[in-house]
Amino acid sequence: MFLPLGTDRLSSSHRRRIVVVPVLLGLNVAAYAAGFWGARNGMWSVEQFYDRLALDWRAFEWWNLITYQFLHDPNSIWHLVGNMFFLWTFGLAAEARLGRVRFLLAYLIGGAIAGAAQILVSHGAVIGASGSVSTVAGLFIALFPGANIYGLSLLGLGIVAIPASFFIMLYVAIDLVDALLEITSVRQSSVGNFAHLAGMAFGIALGLTLLYAKQLPRTETDLLHSISQWRRRRAFRAAMREGTAWSAPSASAAPPSRVAAGAASTQTESERACRAEIAQFHAQRDFSKAADRYRRLLADRVDAVLNAEVQIDLATQLVSDGDPATGAHALTLFIVKFPNDRRSEEVKLLLATVLARTLGDTNRARGVIADIRESLLPSDRRAYYHTLMDEVG
Repeated sequence: MFLPLGTDRLSSSHRRRIVVVPVLLGLNVAAYAAGFWGARNGMWSVEQFYDRLALDWRAFEWWNLITYQFLHDPNSIWHLVGNMFFLWTFGLAAEARLGRVRFLLAYLIGGAIAGAAQILVSHGAVIGASGSVSTVAGLFIALFPGANIYGLSLLGLGIVAIPASFFIMLYVAIDLVDALLEITSVRQSSVGNFAHLAGMAFGIALGLTLLYAKQLPRTETDLLHSISQWRRRRAFRAAMREGTAWSAPSASAAPPSRVAAGAASTQTESERACRAEIAQFHAQRDFSKAADRYRRLLADRVDAVLNAEVQIDLATQLVSDGDPATGAHALTLFIVKFPNDRRSEEVKLLLATVLARTLGDTNRARGVIADIRESLLPSDRRAYYHTLMDEVG
């Protein structure tokens, strides 16, 4: 239904460094042709050629862990064609990122592990580069989880782009189902599902290990960064849900029970009067007095929020008045109260700036930055977003 042709993670400069992938493609094609060529010239039969080089539980030879990777179904060229398309699609960017030697070792070792996993479970024979290519796909996911695949739709839609992670995980899901059916003896499969799964797991684990050990330069596109961002987002959102994020000094002594009670209770006469004063001063554009009244309001009710426009103005005024902690608290309350406001991502960027550059709290700033959806930021804010991200690390 979809024939992958390439990804959006390879530049023209990278292509000049690609050597291993074309060589592997050539070796796979050559091995496929050699079986028939030798049979035609009376050197061996196709069956003898495959029996000698395939990986077989019943006649195991250690070198077959490598040789089996270059054999493909002699009865169907599509086995070879499919694997080579996948190798080309994911291998180019993976080789460019890992380098030639590491990529080749990963390909061969991953293929060996995948083949061993298959025969250990099936107690049969296995051929094909599927386990090796699955290793490459796993590496690709670890290094470029947000990439897109470009390919030819076999439904007549022409060239289309789909997320690489969705495409790969769809195949993983199919392999998992088939493997489960095979283990439970519901259905026997001629596909090396266990080789696919083992190769994929090895590729992802290897990619993450190389990134974690700093054997590969970290980037904002790798899976380890995505995992870190996800953890920061979760911590940030949890902190806001619990009402514990960046409390203002005037409210820092308020016990949790008081905060909860304030959130649930109706407004007191004093609170209504204070809100009215804030609205009056804000209407008069006297933001300094409005901010001062807001401090008093927070002293009585730590989760007090005004309407969106007023809340932003009060927060920025508090920061300008030399009270960045209360300003950060006001910005946090805005994010909690108005998550779908069109300015929400800009407010997060402002909050991260106050935390990092004024309060020196880079850990919390990272959490806020991780929660920013860059695509929703105005175009003129995105360069600054990346600058601040680099600054807090």
